[in-house]
Amino acid sequence: MGKGSLTLKKLSFLSPTKEPANILFESGLNVICGASDTGKSFLIEAIDFMLGGSGALRDIPERVGFDRVRISIEDSKKAPFTFERSTEGGGFKRYDGILDDTIKITGGTPIKAKHGHGATDNISGWLLNNIGLLEKVLRKNKQGVTRSLSFRDLARLVVVDESEIIRNTSPFLSGQVISKTAEYSALKLLLTGADDSAIVPSDKQEAKLVGIAAKIEMLEQLIADLTDEIENKNLDEDELNEQIKKLVISIDEKKRDMSFFQGALNEHISERRLILRKKEDFEHRASEVEEMLERFALLKKHYQIDIERLAGIEETGSLFVHYEKVACPLCGSISDETHSDDNCEGNIEQVVFAAKKEIEKIQHLVADLDSTVSELNNEKAQLIPDLKEIENSYKIVDDKIREAISPDFQQNQIQYTDFMEKKSEVKINLELFNRLSKLQQQKTDLNNPEEEDTQKIKPTSLSKMTLNKFSKTIERILVAWDFPNAEDVYFDETVKDFVISGKPRGSRGKGLRAITHAAVTIGLLEFCKENSLYHPGFVVLDSPLLAYYKPEGDDDNLQGSDLKEKFYDYLIKNHSDSQIIIVENEHPPLEAEELINLTIFTKNPHEGRFGLFPV
Repeated sequence: MGKGSLTLKKLSFLSPTKEPANILFESGLNVICGASDTGKSFLIEAIDFMLGGSGALRDIPERVGFDRVRISIEDSKKAPFTFERSTEGGGFKRYDGILDDTIKITGGTPIKAKHGHGATDNISGWLLNNIGLLEKVLRKNKQGVTRSLSFRDLARLVVVDESEIIRNTSPFLSGQVISKTAEYSALKLLLTGADDSAIVPSDKQEAKLVGIAAKIEMLEQLIADLTDEIENKNLDEDELNEQIKKLVISIDEKKRDMSFFQGALNEHISERRLILRKKEDFEHRASEVEEMLERFALLKKHYQIDIERLAGIEETGSLFVHYEKVACPLCGSISDETHSDDNCEGNIEQVVFAAKKEIEKIQHLVADLDSTVSELNNEKAQLIPDLKEIENSYKIVDDKIREAISPDFQQNQIQYTDFMEKKSEVKINLELFNRLSKLQQQKTDLNNPEEEDTQKIKPTSLSKMTLNKFSKTIERILVAWDFPNAEDVYFDETVKDFVISGKPRGSRGKGLRAITHAAVTIGLLEFCKENSLYHPGFVVLDSPLLAYYKPEGDDDNLQGSDLKEKFYDYLIKNHSDSQIIIVENEHPPLEAEELINLTIFTKNPHEGRFGLFPV
């Protein structure tokens, strides 16, 4: 292969307490297949991570205890090197040769994780230098501003994970508007061998872009800080939006539950208030009745005293009449004679008569009083059971209120509060993505300002001849694989993707998108090889044959066809001098197994290799 190439030889996971977990690769076709959840897709992530991927390696249960990753790479001169990196990310250490994972190694040459233009003291520069692309530059916007080529610009073209391989957009673009120009420039570099170092912005543009560059640098720092914060919190925007939806539903449910509880509670409280008011009225009336009975008892006692006093007068007067008549001690008159003094009160009969009348009057009052007291006693007697009934009603309603504010009600309140707090937390985290999006948009706007002068630089493009030649390479591969209706493949420059037999590649089912994406990635390798162009020399694909075991429908189903056999047969015959690593669920055909480097994950601790990590 022209211009230099790389071959992956081994990937290892190291632990201070566990046996190493490693997997070996060879030139030609390598297939890792077997059961789900055995680490196959994680293997792809780890390869990308060791080729300079940013952030920490995804934390899966099987990886616990492993703190370092090694990858051994052979350059085009067959010289092997090993790179070691913490699973948490950061820089690398480089060692000569392929290391024995069971032997503790010290030393090593520090290798930076961050790309530096023209330097080989970083992983990107070292890899680029070994394929002849060090110091190449890419155009990053329509104004002709360029930046240094990083190996990360090439990695996404050669390492295709399970989510990328089924995307319905261009295999060459990530979907990020800000990166579109640079990504297409990277494709142009591989297809033509020419970078964008010849582009020079006009003087007016260059002066204007000095200020823009400073703003972009500041925005990039803000974006980097915000991205780090998001990665450190392990946040995912789609997951957060889904959480918000679920929380809104849960909050509405709790509101309804609490509204139901609160409605019943309010009804009971209102009922209890009415009963309490009625109880207070009855108690007040009972108190009044009791007070009146006490007063009437006292009044009756007074009446009795008056009657007794008057009865005494009456009795004394009656006795006095039967005694011998003597002169009145007051006026000197005989009792049956007229008194000489008109003021004399010694008329005993009149006094007795008056006393008798007064007694009758008081007795009448006593009778009225007794009647009133009887009525009050009857009322009092009725108030006692009425009060008891009211108290029972009060207790019943009070118990209902206590039931309404039972642990279920309190639990609803607690859950509602928890949901509201969680929603607030999720919204704060979502705001990080909103801020990031705004910053990225500002950066995009600065990278693509409105053109004010007439000296415009032609957009990045590829010649019709190159695109047609590349399209024919893809068509040849699809025909060799016996892909249905693979005739007439051409490149649509508008969407930067291929049209196959009049149907856009991205509009097909995910199974067919996967196999055609694989054809594009392998076709790029072949095109560069056939034309002595730059290419890393290897390809890593996750689940290209998805249409065999997870088709979206009849149009996406390749079961029963011979594409799988033709796929493996083609790669075995045409790529012995390059390297292709494929991860699949299904095993390759039996006739191919002896001709490839095959690793099978059984997910059975008693048979073969369990998975990427030992059990």
